[in-house]
Amino acid sequence: MNYREDLEIKLQKVKLAMQEVVDDSNKTDPEKQRTISKLIEFKEAIISKGIELNIELEAA
Repeated sequence: MNYREDLEIKLQKVKLAMQEVVDDSNKTDPEKQRTISKLIEFKEAIISKGIELNIELEAA
């Protein structure tokens, strides 16, 4: 596996996790917001790493 594939897989996992949080009816809105905020930070870190490595990732 190369860096691009690794970053794209991580990015996809973050996107899926964000959707799961949004769809989870057992979580309160503040819980959802906190979790999504953390996932957005992770997503931005993945994108930044791609930029650092000069790897163009799929549109996030």
